[in-house]
Amino acid sequence: MTRVSREASLAAKPDPTSPSVPKSTKSQPVAPADAVPVGTLERGLSILQFFRMSPEPTIPEVAAAVGLSRSTTYRIAERLRELGFLEVNATTNRWRLGREAVQLGVAALQSTDVMQVAPELLRALLEMVGEAVNLAVFDADSMVLLYREQGPKSVTISSRLGSHRPMHASAVGKAFLSAMGERERRVLLGRIAMKRYTEHTLTSLVALERDVAEIRTRGYSMDRSEFEATLACTAAAVFDHRRQPVAAISVSGPAERIMPEIDRIGRLVADTAKAISERLGFVALASP
Repeated sequence: MTRVSREASLAAKPDPTSPSVPKSTKSQPVAPADAVPVGTLERGLSILQFFRMSPEPTIPEVAAAVGLSRSTTYRIAERLRELGFLEVNATTNRWRLGREAVQLGVAALQSTDVMQVAPELLRALLEMVGEAVNLAVFDADSMVLLYREQGPKSVTISSRLGSHRPMHASAVGKAFLSAMGERERRVLLGRIAMKRYTEHTLTSLVALERDVAEIRTRGYSMDRSEFEATLACTAAAVFDHRRQPVAAISVSGPAERIMPEIDRIGRLVADTAKAISERLGFVALASP
């Protein structure tokens, strides 16, 4: 039998004993007609993409999600399995990504770095707000400024690349704190000195923890003249493919300009941080 006829036979007669064809008769949600992929390549890619959000689905679940028949989905999944992009879990009889898909993802992640992907999106943010945009990373017990670009409305701020920002008194520091695990954050806060920089600096651990909780709910932090009396800032954390915080980005400028717009700017910062995170491979957990 030729290869073409063998694949046609598989499409016409899916193996009923295969672990991918469950016996359940429960109805599955059907994809909208305009979302149904056309072409073998697009169908195969749509199947692989579905595994990002559903790690070990059954063939009927995949078929319903991508809008294909079970027999067509099974045939394409079988071919992807032969190529190493999918495999069947011998314990659960469910399908999952195979070694080739994993290796391809690792290769993509290894070629990306926050300093490679962030500047383009930060420049777009700068165009929207007209104020300075910044990127900082965590180093021991403070945030280190690695990237800064002035906007058309920016004023000269005493922020050299490589300079440090306190965790409790800066927007980038508080954004990063809000993204850390609770135990890690408590250990860190237990060893840093909560120095007062201005009259607005939070020097109480209780007040800082309250602020951090609000940041997690809101999605962005605020520095209301807490580090420098004349400046204000809003920031959000950036996550990698492990859902771990790797940086924080911010917009900063004169308090009289930033504070009236801080919520609008903060939402833009949060959206930009999300876009950078996604380019680093971050996938948000589905809501329960």
